[in-house]
Amino acid sequence: MNEFDFINKYLSSKNNFSKFSLNYRDDVGYANNSIFSTDTICEGVHFYKDDNPFLVAKKLIRVNVSDIISKGIIPKFCLLNLSLGKDVDDIWLDKFMKGIHSDLNFYKLNLIGGDTTKNLHNTVLSLTIFSDLKDKKFIKRSSAKLNNFIYVTGTIGDSSLGLFCRNNPDFHLLKKYSEYLKNRYLLPKPRIELANFINKNATSSTDISDGLYSDLKNICMTSNLGAEINFSKIPLSTAASKIIKENPKLKTRIINGGDDYEILFTGPDGLEKKKNITKIGKMTKGNQINLIDFDDRINLDGYKHEI
Repeated sequence: MNEFDFINKYLSSKNNFSKFSLNYRDDVGYANNSIFSTDTICEGVHFYKDDNPFLVAKKLIRVNVSDIISKGIIPKFCLLNLSLGKDVDDIWLDKFMKGIHSDLNFYKLNLIGGDTTKNLHNTVLSLTIFSDLKDKKFIKRSSAKLNNFIYVTGTIGDSSLGLFCRNNPDFHLLKKYSEYLKNRYLLPKPRIELANFINKNATSSTDISDGLYSDLKNICMTSNLGAEINFSKIPLSTAASKIIKENPKLKTRIINGGDDYEILFTGPDGLEKKKNITKIGKMTKGNQINLIDFDDRINLDGYKHEI
């Protein structure tokens, strides 16, 4: 069972629906004029035992920051929960907490509590993050409009390609490109500088955590619309272009790969004039996503959280 199946089976019903949960169809919940989100990262899935704990800590904060800023809101407060695995020692924990404090300062987040425990297996790390709206709107997944244009920030697919490089160290690619991609996997860079722009201009928005196709599908499903995207318009880094040239099959990771933590949003024409924003498609009638100018037959999907 994946996360979506779990929500459909146990949570998405008239009995469980409330205006606070947004029917579990968004990145956030809403209560008391505040929005809330939480994300968990697990050793062996989202990070590995030999990864730098300083960077693991930063990744934990940044994947959570990404959820809130994709709503057009700057996060303010957080709760930290640590279930530390059998291999964690004081040296690992010291480095990890230095990373936590570094990004708390960088994002001006207030850590107000949490919980710690020990387990006999792998480390599991979780953050709950929230912000008061101060009467500002927040941008939902479900509010895309017919004929809205589809936009992304930054470059897409780097993180998934970085994980490929990490797991295939003998793959032929110049070191500067493989290191760039691996760093994009290890250390997301949420576009906090675009939060106010999203709030003022986007009609719907989400972060790209499960993959471009999967997260666009969420916007389509909740907005009761379809979409068409031009593969050739999707912005790629130089490193991504180089590795795809070496192995063209890897271009499926641009569509299906997760963990980019860029912003995927819809809005009126012309928003691509803003730096680091690219127009890639348009919202359409129906419920299908049409991928234009992509010549390979692939299983369009994205990362699914298995339970």
